[in-house]
Amino acid sequence: QTYAPKLILLDISDISCIRDVAKEILNCYGCVDILINNASMKVKGAVQSISLELDKKIMDANYFGPITLTKAILPNMISRRTGQIVLINSIQGKIGIPFRAA
Repeated sequence: QTYAPKLILLDISDISCIRDVAKEILNCYGCVDILINNASMKVKGAVQSISLELDKKIMDANYFGPITLTKAILPNMISRRTGQIVLINSIQGKIGIPFRAA
C-alpha cells in the first residue's frame, strides 16, 4: 500500500515532545516498519567554554532522544512481531577528538 507523505517536525533534543510525535505517527500510519535514528549534534570548543546546558542538549540529541523515540515505537513493533531499528551516529563516541568533549 502506498501512503501520502506527511511532514512531522521533531526536535530530537526536545525529549518532552517525542512521545507525542510517536503517537501522532502511529495514529496516522498504524505502525512503523523501519525506524532509522539518524540525528546528531556536535559543538567544537574547549571543555571549560561549553555550558552544561549545551552539553545536556547534545546528549539529548545524540543519546536520550533516539532512545526515547525507540522506546515509544518499540511496543508497536513487538506487538506486531516485526520491525527494524537502525542507529546511525558518529564515531566520536568511540575516540577522543580535540575540542569535541561533549
